[in-house]
Amino acid sequence: MQKKTGTLYVVSLPIGNLKDITLRALEILKNIKFIACEDTRSLKKILNYYKCESKKLISLYRDVEKKKSEKILELLKRGEDVVLVSEAGTPGISDPGAYIINLAHKNRIKIEPIPGPSAITCALSVSGIVLDRGFIFLGFLPKKLEEQKNLLSNLPNNFPIILFISPHQMKKTLKNLLKILGNRECFLARELTKLHEELLWTNLEELEKRENFLGEITLIIMPEKILDKELKINWDILKKEVQRLKSQGFKTKEMSKCLSKKFNLPLKIVYNWILTSDKI
Repeated sequence: MQKKTGTLYVVSLPIGNLKDITLRALEILKNIKFIACEDTRSLKKILNYYKCESKKLISLYRDVEKKKSEKILELLKRGEDVVLVSEAGTPGISDPGAYIINLAHKNRIKIEPIPGPSAITCALSVSGIVLDRGFIFLGFLPKKLEEQKNLLSNLPNNFPIILFISPHQMKKTLKNLLKILGNRECFLARELTKLHEELLWTNLEELEKRENFLGEITLIIMPEKILDKELKINWDILKKEVQRLKSQGFKTKEMSKCLSKKFNLPLKIVYNWILTSDKI
C-alpha cells in the first residue's frame, strides 16, 4: 500500500489588522504543526494572539526559498501536512511560496488554498475604479531606472497599473515614474487595515512632493487620458457634456454615441474614456 502524502495548505493572513483572518485559516493554523513562513517574527504575533501553540516554524524567506522548499517537500512526502504563509496577505503574490507550490504540483502533493486578505483586492475595492476591463499587477518594480523603463514602456496604456512600493523606495520610485509615464492620476492605499490607514486620490506629481512615507504602500496608477494626448480634445468640455447627459438619464452606450457624433471621435475611444474616468 502506497504511503499517503501530506497536504500543503496555502493560507492567507491579515495584511494589518489581526482580526482580518478567516475561521478556516485559524482552524488550519491551530491544527497543523509545521508552518513555512516568510517572517517568523510576524507569524509569532498572530500565533500568540490566537493562542496557536507548539508549532514547528520553517523560515522561507527569498534567499533560502529553494533550499528550504526541498526540506518541506520531504515532510510532505513523509505524510506531514504543512502550512504555507507569507509575512502578510496571500502567499506567492510578490512573496516567496511559488517554488514549493510548483514542487508540490510536480510531485502530486495535494494543495489546498485557504483564501483571504490581499492588498491588491483591498486597495481596488475602495478605489472606485471601474474594473470590467481588468488591470495590470506588477508587484514590486525592479530597482534600476532602465529596468523600470523597459518594463513600463512595453505595457498596454489603457489599464490601471498596480504596484507594491516599500516606504524607503517611494520617493525614488515616484521620481522615476514621472520620468517614464508622465504625470498620471493615481490612488494611494497606505497602511491598509491599520490604525493610520490612508486612502487618497491624487497624481504622481503631487505625491512626489511629499517628504515622508510610512508603512506599506499599494499604488494604483491610472491610464493616460488618450483623448488628451492623441485627439487633442478639451477634456473639461467633454466632462461637462458627460455630466449633462448623465443628468438626463443617458447610459454609457448612449452617451458614447452622442459624444462620438458631436465631436467626431471614434466611438470605442469615447466609450472606454467614460469607463476609465473616475472624475466624472
